[in-house]
Amino acid sequence: MESHKKPKSIVDGRVWWLRGVCLSVMIILVVGGVTRLTGSGLSMVDWRPVSGVLPPIGEAAWAIEFAQYQESPQYKLVNQGMSLGEFQYIFFWEYLHRVLGRIVGLLCLIPYLWFLFRGRLDRGLKLKGGILVLLVGAQGFMGWYMVKSGLVKNPEVSHFRLAAHLSLAFAIFGLAWWASLGLSDRTETGKSVPPIRYRNWAVILLFVLCVQIIYGAFTSGLKAGYGFNTYPLMGGELMPQALFSASPYWANFLSDKFTVQFIHRWLGTCLALGTIFFCWYTIKSEKINLFLSLWTKRLSGLVVIQFVLGVCTLLWIKDYPVILPSIHQFTALLLFASFLALIHQYCEANAKE
Repeated sequence: MESHKKPKSIVDGRVWWLRGVCLSVMIILVVGGVTRLTGSGLSMVDWRPVSGVLPPIGEAAWAIEFAQYQESPQYKLVNQGMSLGEFQYIFFWEYLHRVLGRIVGLLCLIPYLWFLFRGRLDRGLKLKGGILVLLVGAQGFMGWYMVKSGLVKNPEVSHFRLAAHLSLAFAIFGLAWWASLGLSDRTETGKSVPPIRYRNWAVILLFVLCVQIIYGAFTSGLKAGYGFNTYPLMGGELMPQALFSASPYWANFLSDKFTVQFIHRWLGTCLALGTIFFCWYTIKSEKINLFLSLWTKRLSGLVVIQFVLGVCTLLWIKDYPVILPSIHQFTALLLFASFLALIHQYCEANAKE
């Protein structure tokens, strides 16, 4: 009886750890989005991984921090004449974002070391946990590398570095989520599952979603979402003349605002239609089991919500420049999680066939 209870407790502890990492990433993703959308990301002009945990305390400390910010391009070109109170507001969001980043790191590292030294991690979890720790470290460096790009001349961070920063956040969440799914064996074995091609289609759709997330970061970093605020037409046309006008030609796909917005809106449309068709085709299959059906329905609902949010963000971003993009980004993470859960169920179910 004791030997049965102990492994169950161990598994539960590891699931709590990994789900805790997922939750922390969800929180920091929201705060990071608000930080960027409120123009707060460049309010802290240095990076102190240890001493930076403490905020400025007292008038003298705030005066020093504010004086440093006044030497930055953002203050000189965007926020000239800003009061100390206004500075403290934007400082709060960046400070909170950095503190949460440290918390995510500790949530990855400390439980990992505890389980490791207690001998409670198998080979796969040792590797995944180690990669998680490395990813969080890389995320911290990328975050500062991104901020640094906006402290030189132009008070705008590189959209490439922003995309890398966001991608690392999704990678940390995805790895922790996938590992936690592996510890939660809920696959129904009483029913066969659809052929392996269904899983392959889901993988392709997940890849398209990842590309779409990167283009979402490009759209945000380039402020491309403010270009054409109509849907489905752009300035009364499906393809306005401003598209694909940059030189060299490949730059259109990476740095041209109009083309980036065009790709992001229509890639999202194709992803939504493709996912809905995939979900419909899967659900009508007689071989689908309970858990596959559950995740497929969740996926179909989330992709519809995300598409509607994307259109609403495009139409009303000037009226709601913070809340709509933040919800849109958060829902992308939920959609990403649902794809991973569905694919994991396919892998587990096929392995048991």
